[in-house]
Amino acid sequence: MDNITAILAYTIKQHLRHKIYLVVFLFGLVLITGALVISSLSTGRVRMLLNLGLSSIEFLALITIIFTTVNLILEELESRTIYLMLAHPLKRWQYILGRFSGTVISVLFGMLSMVILHLALLFMAGWHWQNYYAIAMLCSFGKIIVMSAITLLISLFTTSAATAMSFSALVWILGHFSEELNYLGEKSANIIVKSVVWAIYNIAPNFSYFNYRDFWAAAQVPSAAWFGWMIIYTFSYTGICLILSNFLFSQKEF
Repeated sequence: MDNITAILAYTIKQHLRHKIYLVVFLFGLVLITGALVISSLSTGRVRMLLNLGLSSIEFLALITIIFTTVNLILEELESRTIYLMLAHPLKRWQYILGRFSGTVISVLFGMLSMVILHLALLFMAGWHWQNYYAIAMLCSFGKIIVMSAITLLISLFTTSAATAMSFSALVWILGHFSEELNYLGEKSANIIVKSVVWAIYNIAPNFSYFNYRDFWAAAQVPSAAWFGWMIIYTFSYTGICLILSNFLFSQKEF
């Protein structure tokens, strides 16, 4: 446990000093502030500010998680610092878990910083607190956790940062259109297309589990079962990706 905590703390400090991390979240703060100006041009000012802010927070967190996770191990391989870490009594699964946890915590901390600014702008614009905001952020947190695990797995498959980032972005897109993709596959008469679509649908993440907008539009509160399935899906998919990442990492010779 001490090893995991040490790696986690080291990862957080490393990310907080990382230029990409700081630049992306600084850009996020500027973008959310700019949303206030854009929303003032619309009749539904508060609604636009709310939607723009939530979308910006999630999108910028995605960019950050992809950049930081892809370069997490690749940079240490290039600098050979990973050899020094693994020379200590540190198991590889502890290294993977500590690195993953530290990265997720770092990004979630950045998201919370943007949330604070976003809420301040909303309150200044006359918005009143709604529980749907907390639900929206919980769903975004879940997506980011899943994407961090996926990106880590992809980065261990490849040796190119650009390739890993491209595949991670593709997975993000597929995750949002998995139900539509499955529907098209079922309508196809080609057995090969059906098989490929079926494989993609079952392997790629299904972000429909995190779709809070249906409840928001209908002014309904999600049931406890909905929250339960979302949490179970998040930890199950993340756990599988981490197990596979540990397997791939253990096969590498350091």
